Parts: sequence; structure tokens; C-alpha cells
Amino acid sequence: MRPLVTAFTIALVAIGFSHVTALAQEAWPSRPIRFVVPSTPGSTSDLAARAIGQQVSQALGQPIVIENRPGAMGRIAMQQVTSSKPDGYTFVVVSASTTVVPPAVVRSIPYDVLKDFMPVSLIANTRLMMIVAKDSPANSVAEFVASAKAHPGEYTYGQSASLYLLSMERFKQVAGIDITAIPYKGPAEATADLIGGHLSIVPDSLGSVSGMLQSGRVKALAMFSAMRLSSLPDVPTMVELGYKDFVFDGWIGVLALAGTPAPVIRRLAHEIATAVASDETRQRYTLLTLDPVSSTPEQFASMLASETARYEQIGQDAGIQKQ
Repeated sequence: MRPLVTAFTIALVAIGFSHVTALAQEAWPSRPIRFVVPSTPGSTSDLAARAIGQQVSQALGQPIVIENRPGAMGRIAMQQVTSSKPDGYTFVVVSASTTVVPPAVVRSIPYDVLKDFMPVSLIANTRLMMIVAKDSPANSVAEFVASAKAHPGEYTYGQSASLYLLSMERFKQVAGIDITAIPYKGPAEATADLIGGHLSIVPDSLGSVSGMLQSGRVKALAMFSAMRLSSLPDVPTMVELGYKDFVFDGWIGVLALAGTPAPVIRRLAHEIATAVASDETRQRYTLLTLDPVSSTPEQFASMLASETARYEQIGQDAGIQKQ
């Protein structure tokens, strides 16, 4: 891990020196900034980006435009950003599903997250869970597994992100059940089909489904986090239910294109940290059931490297055939 972080730090310093003259000539930012989001409007990443973007925009004195480019496990958005100039005006709002998980489930990716992008900061953590429709006969993971075993190949789950695919394929393996993945561009569409009776089960983030849980339209069977949530004390974790090492936590962060001036990255990371720590963001995050968190570029880089290796191993252990 240390060599990766060291190389990243050296790159930041080198890039900083090479762009100091340009930055002196043109103060950044001098025009609107784009945050490309690889998910649909209303998704957890989208909501977090808008919450942070509003405050960072005020601090920088320039608009931050949210541009949604969902699909292909984030590859549409990521490729769009790689075709941009590394001038500090285009960033991508990423999650585990669009960065560290795809190498474990996709055979060929036309970019390398660890080489073609530069970490800026984390902006939030989110909790994942499995939900079923309110009229589902299953009220627990054990009941769902028993029913799925009694009807092999008949059950389906909504797959709207690569982390959801990886977690559910792992679940299928350890539970010994046969359920089919149905792909969706975003979690909202998958959850809508779940409520409409077209899916058996859906993995999703608490931020996306909290309102539906409160209204009783869906039921939570289990959390993917290491510990129960105080807001959902009756929902067990998968680890509690005997699924060893079954921990899949969600996070959201901001990446820049490799070659972006280091002073720009430092400034944006600072403004993000300030925004995340503000009372306004914490209040909005509470409503969105997000955990406020930020990081330095180096901390984010280290996490990306370690998480990429971790999920690659999980994919191998689960016997996932890369698509």
C-alpha cells in the first residue's frame, strides 16, 4: 500500500510544479464546474453530490453543474470524464460500484481508476441492505432462503450497481440459492419494480429506501454493514445471521482526471471537508440517512487501492464469472 501512496504523493508534487505558472495566470475557478454522476437523479450519489455541490459552489464562487450519466456500471460517466481536459473543471462523483468493484466483475474496463484518475475526497458513507416488498411472504433472510430453495431459478433480484451485483452473487453462493440478476440503470427503477411485484428482492442503500421503509411499502431483511443501525434496531446484520465476513459498505467520493493541477485538487478537497463538516450538510445528510465523511487525497488513494484488492478477492472467492 505504502508505495502506491508515495507514488501518488510524488505525482501531486510534480503536477503542482508544472501547473504553478498556469494557475498564476488564471485563478481557479473562473467558470462553472461539472460534477458528472454515474447514476440516475434521486440516487444516493446524486443526492450527496447536490448537497455538497451547493455549498462548495458558494465557497468557490462558481456554479457546480450536476450531470447525470448512468449505465454500464459507471463506465459511461467515467469514459466521458477521461475524454475531458484535466483542467480542474470536470470531476466525477464515484462510489464503490463505479471504481473498486468493476475490476472484480467486468472482464475489460477501458480505463484504470488508480492511474487515470486522481482522488480528491470522500463526501459520504452509506449503509446497504436487502429489502423485499411489503407483501412478500419472507420476513427474514432465513425465510427468503428457504423459499428460494423451494423454487430454484424462479426468484429475481434488481441489480443497479456493481457492488449490489457482487454482494448478491456472494449471498447466492453462501446461501446455496439460485436467483437471477435483472439489470437496471438506477436503484429507483429496481425498487419500483420490486414494489410492483416484478422482482423478489433488491439490495439498496438506506438513503434511497428510508422513506419507503417508513411508509411500509418495503421490508428490510438485513443490513450489509458490520453493526446494526440505531435507527433500525430490529434489522440484523448478515454477519449476525451467520454469513461470515459479509460486510459491504457504501461510500461516495470525488475524483479528478489524472493531470489535474495539484493546487486545484487541494483546494477542492479543502472546500469539500469544510462543507461536510457544516451543520447544514449534517442536517441534510441526516434526512438522507448518509454519514458525513471527508478525507485527504492521499487517504482516499490508499482506500481505493486496498478496496480494489479486497473486492477482487471477494469476486474470486464467490466464483463470479467476469462479464
